Amino acid sequence: MTASYRSLPSIQALRCFETTARLGSFTLAAEEMCITHSAISHQIRGLEEMIGQPLFVRQGNRMALTDVGRTLAIETRRALDYLSQAYSVAHVDTAARPQTLNLAAQTGLIEHWLLPRLANFRGALGDIGLRLSSLSDLSENCPDDVDMALVYGTGDVPGMISEKIKDEEVFPVCSPAFLAQHPDFSLQRMNEVPLLLHSRVTWNLWLEKADLPIVYPRQSILLDDIALTIRGALNGQGVAMARSLLVEDYLRRGELVRLFDLSVPGVFSYYLAWRSKGTKEHFAASANWIIQAIKFGTA
Repeated sequence: MTASYRSLPSIQALRCFETTARLGSFTLAAEEMCITHSAISHQIRGLEEMIGQPLFVRQGNRMALTDVGRTLAIETRRALDYLSQAYSVAHVDTAARPQTLNLAAQTGLIEHWLLPRLANFRGALGDIGLRLSSLSDLSENCPDDVDMALVYGTGDVPGMISEKIKDEEVFPVCSPAFLAQHPDFSLQRMNEVPLLLHSRVTWNLWLEKADLPIVYPRQSILLDDIALTIRGALNGQGVAMARSLLVEDYLRRGELVRLFDLSVPGVFSYYLAWRSKGTKEHFAASANWIIQAIKFGTA
């Protein structure tokens, strides 16, 4: 314990002070805290001796705060609220973990695929709680407390057993508004519009298949997450090379438009990984829902 902490009053003393300040009565404070009137009085007196000045003055039947007491009461209540919240979160996290699925997924998968299907996924979970942990794009490294992980990558998830769900195809998309702003847009004029480039996945395979030079326009934007490239396309900022799974909802609703009938296989695939065979069995309904939803589009 540091020297500064040694000078602090006890939590019990602070609780007695906060309760008395809030209720304006030693008697009412004693009743709320289920202790005696003298115990409240003793704790308040100890605080006043530590501070060197009174915290309350009697006004009729009520104990009113002094100026110092009023300031201290505000800060004490704030500190106790903070401690209460911190310990409550820690308790819930520890107590609920056996009944909670801690699922990790890359940000793009969470934002553009899982969140729109969260109600259906919750149905598969039943009484099991859900905690979502986001991973950076293409990352397959999960925190140690993750039970299951959904990733787009090689399937090499450290410390976990993985199962391949599905391969992917990629193709360019843009918003209807962006397309309207470029009415003469064509395959041959691809180098005249801003591209939303992914810093770790290039357009090269698609450009080669389209018999186009591997040239990136100067007005293009380099982003480090597929979630951002899709969000940029939705906002009309350019043309994004999109993974089909992540844009299927937007294409169906007309929020994005697929450009050209030309696609290439994705460099990676979708995998579901779990901490152990026992974990997979425990969360079998959730795992099966994810696999079926991605493989067959049943969500």
